[in-house]
Amino acid sequence: MKNLLVDMRDVRFVLFEQLRLEDLTKSGPFSGQSREDYEMVLDTAEKLAVNVMEPLNRMGDREGCRFENGNVFVPEAFHEGHKKIIEGGWHCIADDPGVGGQGLPNCLSAACMELFVAGNSTLVGYAGLSHGVAKMIEEFGDEEQKEKFMLPIFEGRFSGTMCLTEPQAGSNVGAAKTKAVPLDNGTYSITGNKIFITNGEHDLSENIIHAVLARIEGDPPGTKGLSLFLVPKYLLDENGNPKDRNDVVCTGIEHKMGIHASATCYLSFGDSGRCVGYLLGRPRQGIEVMFRMMNEARIGVGCQSSAFASTSFLKAAAYAKERLQGPHISRAKQPDAPDVPIIQHPDVRRMLATMKAYVEGDRALLYFTVYCIDRMKSAATEEEKALWNGYLDLLTPVVKGYISERSFEVCVQSMQVFGGYGYTAEYPIEQHLRDCKITSIYEGTTGIQALDLLGRKLGMKGGTVLQSLNSLMDETLAKADADPSLKPYAGELDQAKKSLLEVIMTLAGRSRGPEFMTAIGAATPFLELFGDVVLAWLLLWQATVAKEKLSLLAGGEGAETTGKMSDLAGVDRDVAFYTGKIGTAKFYIGSLLPRIYGKVRQILSPESEYLTMPENAFSWEG
Repeated sequence: MKNLLVDMRDVRFVLFEQLRLEDLTKSGPFSGQSREDYEMVLDTAEKLAVNVMEPLNRMGDREGCRFENGNVFVPEAFHEGHKKIIEGGWHCIADDPGVGGQGLPNCLSAACMELFVAGNSTLVGYAGLSHGVAKMIEEFGDEEQKEKFMLPIFEGRFSGTMCLTEPQAGSNVGAAKTKAVPLDNGTYSITGNKIFITNGEHDLSENIIHAVLARIEGDPPGTKGLSLFLVPKYLLDENGNPKDRNDVVCTGIEHKMGIHASATCYLSFGDSGRCVGYLLGRPRQGIEVMFRMMNEARIGVGCQSSAFASTSFLKAAAYAKERLQGPHISRAKQPDAPDVPIIQHPDVRRMLATMKAYVEGDRALLYFTVYCIDRMKSAATEEEKALWNGYLDLLTPVVKGYISERSFEVCVQSMQVFGGYGYTAEYPIEQHLRDCKITSIYEGTTGIQALDLLGRKLGMKGGTVLQSLNSLMDETLAKADADPSLKPYAGELDQAKKSLLEVIMTLAGRSRGPEFMTAIGAATPFLELFGDVVLAWLLLWQATVAKEKLSLLAGGEGAETTGKMSDLAGVDRDVAFYTGKIGTAKFYIGSLLPRIYGKVRQILSPESEYLTMPENAFSWEG
């Protein structure tokens, strides 16, 4: 079994050496579990991703979804793959056993999802999005809704969707016009149209439960007037089985740049005046309820984009080791010099080092953020729980916005390594690149994530969450500063962190004054800056762990590793791995992190003329 999807050695490093996931098993909800349990889950997930999911990926891309008379048919082979996901309970392994889950850490679930998505993102998406609907019902639904809708979704019999977007209301959700009229029996009559609905219609489940944002007749405009309704494709009989078709019609599917096997649908509700919806939560609580699902979806998109980058990088690295092209640069003028693998060319090596840094840094960011959920579950006090919840809230827009942007760049660099072959359909890179692009767009564009980070998350609890994260970084800096070989890189990160804090203070001041528009215009560069610094922290943290491991391999804690370890790196896989970890952190902090100072200057001394230019200056036509 050849795995060019996810570097499982790095997955295990982040889970067990950096985050020390085993510590969670000593008490609390994960007690009784073990490292052996987690290893078995990872091994099984890897086999499923490599042997089942990846072989269906290119076929799904080429075949796509088929729309006929209001029905959508996914690629035929997807049925067996989806069945294996459901039968294995992979869509809910971190959930409570009472709903069919296994109660495993969310961090472990994220590692499995990264494997699955790297193998076949569109196939996994059908069960993944449905899980978000089930969790939303679990938190806000009444007992009848849990029995009728939640449990069948967890079982995999039903699936679910999130219906926000309308033709006139994309990111501006408050402009939604879908209407709900109360009926005498406590249900609602729903009328309206939704677009870009992922998995809005398909043939993988008995029923589809649509979570629909709508405005109850007479409620105020804007987001505060929206409520959320569960609208099943089929109404249920007295035994909870699908019976009569509800007045929900798929009127077409999108033909897209990528994710061809994901059904992206137009849905029409209530054309015949018979669409029945069930209020979830309280009236006018729709946005609050929907964000329960939205935040899970945003972390899921971070996982999705990270997976695209992971498999693109691994395939580029493998190709670079095999592809012979040109002599070594030291023998470039010798006509009889043999061709060498392109990984020996400095420019290709630079691209691979850049990809490696972002892939491993993004993975650490993703796993750490999901790990916060596990720490919330196992917290001994409410204060501890609130602290980890704060980290989760702060980092969610970074996971979604930053990782999706950097991952697309990794896919671009991967194609560059492949050269002309990467641009052809003969190799998988062009599909990864096409599929990855959507991650910075759906579930809230990068600009939306940036506004969320700047406008909502930085000031949470008076800024104390940000201060706590800063303290975590300082702990890593102190440890790295004590190591002579890491001390210069600790200094670089410390300076970058100070620049970030200066930017935060500046933007906070502008957001309350006449320079408000300038602050808003800097939101996306700020998100990138924030993510760059957080990645540097996570990679330096990894380097300190790797140094400790190399010391143990060299003969004990504190043993000198210089020279001895470099000699062993060519023959000892662990030595090579840890050496690579340290090298990646140094490369990122020394070569990539300095890019932030252009962003710092851009934000602190902005050229704001673009805000006052006449609209026709951008384009006279149109």
